[in-house]
Amino acid sequence: MATPELTAEQRAQALIKATAVRSARRVFKESLAKGEFALADAISRAKADEALAGIRVHDLIQCLPGIGPKRATALMEDIGISAARRVRGLGAHQVEALLARERR
Repeated sequence: MATPELTAEQRAQALIKATAVRSARRVFKESLAKGEFALADAISRAKADEALAGIRVHDLIQCLPGIGPKRATALMEDIGISAARRVRGLGAHQVEALLARERR
């Protein structure tokens, strides 16, 4: 199936929407990195907001204070979360496992 041809106006609207989504994700991740809210709050907020639900779990975990790329990858492998998983795709057991690891 071919991609639909977009008008210049549709492209401009899509660009505005994409910019707003990226900005919302950036602000959200910065707030999480500053410790303004816990991982449980971050996951519930991300699942409620479609723009934030598209954040990769790896990026979300990496925003937590004291967790870098290697530690985030190891944590996801231990729990069994795919590297490509987004927050919207997390199951209840995966969320529970992430929160249990955070409390340690």
